[in-house]
Amino acid sequence: MEWLCVLAVFALVIVSVKYVLYRRQIKDICRQMEFLLKENTNKRIQTDLRSKEILKLADKVNAMADRHEKERISIRKKERQLKEALTNISHDIRTPLTSLKGFFELYTQERDEGKKEYYRRVIWERTEELTLMLEELFTYTKLQNETYELLLEQQDFTKLVLDSLFSFYEQWKEEGVSPKLRVEESPAMILCNDIAVKRILANVLRNAMVHGDGTIEIVYRVLPQGILFQCYNGCMEGEEVEVERVFERFYKGDSARRETSSGLGLSIARELARRMDGRMEAKMEKGRFLVEIGFDFEKRTGV
Repeated sequence: MEWLCVLAVFALVIVSVKYVLYRRQIKDICRQMEFLLKENTNKRIQTDLRSKEILKLADKVNAMADRHEKERISIRKKERQLKEALTNISHDIRTPLTSLKGFFELYTQERDEGKKEYYRRVIWERTEELTLMLEELFTYTKLQNETYELLLEQQDFTKLVLDSLFSFYEQWKEEGVSPKLRVEESPAMILCNDIAVKRILANVLRNAMVHGDGTIEIVYRVLPQGILFQCYNGCMEGEEVEVERVFERFYKGDSARRETSSGLGLSIARELARRMDGRMEAKMEKGRFLVEIGFDFEKRTGV
């Protein structure tokens, strides 16, 4: 019986020591957590007690801390991007507004009908530019919401391409641009949003006009697996296109900085393509800038 009492006392001592160590470790973890909450630090919870349960607790707390740190970095990045966006938007809108104000003052003071007609035309063009910019900003804002959905219906993609090209005919004629067209006219039924597709194509074609040297080539093919739209344009002399950045919001090439542009066109186009399971890429090919858009039949036929 005596050895049983000794054994019981020994077990009680072990349990008591473990209890004290556990209690001390929990207090230390709480102290470290309070420090992490107060300070902006990359430190993580450390333990002296190598117990399975304590180590698991520390791992869980550190995992939560890592997630919190990532969220904090993401929030700071978004805040910085928002400030940059507001600065860019403010500058981009101020430019056409200043121009509008100046030409309007000239128009009200001018008596020569010929000059007044010129001022009217410029005012109209600046108003159209400002309207387009605001529409792009509005569209971009909507696309930042992942819950925003496009209404998809069966559409003849070929017809949408032809309609988009035709809509640029007058602008090309006025600016003396004669694009080289290699466009197939066979129907290609794809599940998509017609307004979004036309917006994509318009943004790509407009980008070629703003950035290009006036040489444009359009290639449209209906392939067995899907459709492929390619827009080539020669670059302005001395301009270097950062291909890896062209889809960034508010990015502008050197030539675009001299134009009224939001810098959102290609960013919006690629996001719209993504929402319809399409793909959009940019690259330099033999000294020409190429934007390529593709949709697969198997993904977008609704079959």
